Amino acid sequence: MATIGQFLPSPESGWQRIDDRHELITYAGSSWSKPASSDLYNNTAMLASTNDSTVKFTFKGTKIRLIGAQYTTGSSDISVIIDGVVEKTTQNAGLVYQVLTYEKLGLINKVHTVEIKNNQNANIWIDAIDIDSSGEFGATGSYKTLVFHADQYKYINGTSWTTLINAIPTENDYKEFGIDDITTIPEDMWVKLVGEIELCYYTTDSRVSNASFNIETEPFTLEEEWADKDIEVLYYTDDPTATESVVTIETDPFTLAEEWEDKEIKIIEYTDDPNQTESTITIETEPFTLYDELGDSVDVLYYTDDPSKTSAELNITANYSPLDELEGDFDVVTWTNDEEVIAGNRDMILTYNALPFEQLIVQPTDIALYGDVKKVVATKVTENSPEGVLRMAASFDSGLTWKTYRFNKWLDMDIQNTTLFKRKGMNLDTLNAIPEKDLIALTRIAYYFDSSKHYENSYSLDEVKMVVNAPRHAVEFRDMSLQLLNTTATIDLTFSGNKLTGVVDDADQGKVKYRVLLNGKTYYPADGNFTRLAASPFNIELNIDERNVNFGVENTLKVEFQDYWGAVDSWETKFIGSYSGLMFMDESGDFLSDTFGGILKQLDYGVIIAGQTTLTKKVRIKNLLGYAVDHVYLEMDKKFETDGVDVQLSRQGDPFLPIDYLTYGLIQPEDSIDFYIRIATDIHAKPNPNGNFEMKVTADRV
Repeated sequence: MATIGQFLPSPESGWQRIDDRHELITYAGSSWSKPASSDLYNNTAMLASTNDSTVKFTFKGTKIRLIGAQYTTGSSDISVIIDGVVEKTTQNAGLVYQVLTYEKLGLINKVHTVEIKNNQNANIWIDAIDIDSSGEFGATGSYKTLVFHADQYKYINGTSWTTLINAIPTENDYKEFGIDDITTIPEDMWVKLVGEIELCYYTTDSRVSNASFNIETEPFTLEEEWADKDIEVLYYTDDPTATESVVTIETDPFTLAEEWEDKEIKIIEYTDDPNQTESTITIETEPFTLYDELGDSVDVLYYTDDPSKTSAELNITANYSPLDELEGDFDVVTWTNDEEVIAGNRDMILTYNALPFEQLIVQPTDIALYGDVKKVVATKVTENSPEGVLRMAASFDSGLTWKTYRFNKWLDMDIQNTTLFKRKGMNLDTLNAIPEKDLIALTRIAYYFDSSKHYENSYSLDEVKMVVNAPRHAVEFRDMSLQLLNTTATIDLTFSGNKLTGVVDDADQGKVKYRVLLNGKTYYPADGNFTRLAASPFNIELNIDERNVNFGVENTLKVEFQDYWGAVDSWETKFIGSYSGLMFMDESGDFLSDTFGGILKQLDYGVIIAGQTTLTKKVRIKNLLGYAVDHVYLEMDKKFETDGVDVQLSRQGDPFLPIDYLTYGLIQPEDSIDFYIRIATDIHAKPNPNGNFEMKVTADRV
């Protein structure tokens, strides 16, 4: 939400903007003018500079904002008078156009009279006015409501409903007792009015021809109304041929398994077939294996009356391998006397089958839900072969306890008991069929995999998708309208060392483009157009050529940027023209060379006598590259060496410690380092009336 003093070029959600030139705004005073600029909303504003300047208008709504401009010449004493109540604001601050200078919230939803008054001989700006998106600007008259209930007209008196004395309300009744804003009536007051309610609306605004109200109610179903009640359906028809009536009632489905769970079942069959000697009953149960029933070990008792049998033989087929007994990694060593393999004509092949271990996978975190779960949709990936076993369980308390869904209700289950999980866990069909009412507060899902029956086939979980309704009781919408919102692109730039760097971004993740102007003239692109649209965020890194800069005076650098929808904004900075690079300067701060290596000023040692050493002079290197550098290396240019003449460098002036080269570490933008230079000669040095030497410096960009 915007705050006072913030740049606000467009109204926020829930607001509408009224331009300063609206016909229902009245300006009074002797100094009003109509400035026009692209910096203003709709390129227009109203400006006055005397203390007799006033602005008047009306609106119907609950909130208002004043959009203006602030500057050091702005008025610091401005009165905003709403319905006779005076509040103060100011427009005296640093320069910002289209700025929020006043805000008032929480007004009663009625017609308000507003007057803005300048109390100083200073500038007051009116650029725009923001009110409720559902409000009405320029509304006049009063708006009142009475409630008609139980053949009586009622109004709010304090915290209770009061019946109007007159059976038919008069105009004065509406004005004196009518409710200004029915949205302020709490829910517990509406609950007291049982039965039909009529809202009677009164206004003196001749422009209003109808009224509308938004009524919010709690949803309900017939099931909720008829719960725990006997229902009798009376059917009438005048059709003389109708002999019966059919009534279809939809109920929740159920199964015999649900009714017979944990009960013993006896089945009695009757037949009049004298030839039938037995009956067959088929009961469908969930599949299981002997392993599920018998566990890890079993004793087999064998009986026979065959006197020739002296021993019993029992053949059991089980999914077992001696390799199951080996823990950890192992190597398989083979031996063969196959001459073809020994000769290398054929590879030795080792074939073995391994069984995957059963797996219990528990979801480690709760499902992030922002509404009620409507249903769970689970799918799977299988090959064209029999499938393995997959079972699922659900938790409603972040994994503390687990449940399975059987017979249309949730039953507790210990998922650590994999045998039980395998038998009673939910399959995909069960999970997908769970109704919405039984999924409320679902937080986690656990999975059991077991492909031991079909070890040669792969089995994996493809996805589990939650279908969630939006929250139904968290947000209330009133007078809702659909708007296409666009966030203006933003820019974050720095300018240092004649280098422009930064980022153009757009919160909409849309495309952005920009152009650069130097001293009011197009600099980049050269044709004056914007760059091509590029995906945001978009990095800008641009060197400003010193040949286009006015040295020693103020320059203006402006970047205009635009998003995909055409919303334009700009960034601007002012700077004194200077050089860029690692620049040499003398002790007085004058540049010794320019960016391109041209000599601007020399260190003049005058006449040097052979065999003498000159005075020491201090030189400064300043980082005007616009970025940090490291590994700075400074030395004399060897091609200018002269026999008998030695140009010496030192980190300090006193004492002077001569060295052939100097090195430095990290140097940030605008930082500088000082070093010292002197010239030493021997007695045999040859004279040179125009002896010159040059220095060079290198560095690595950080």
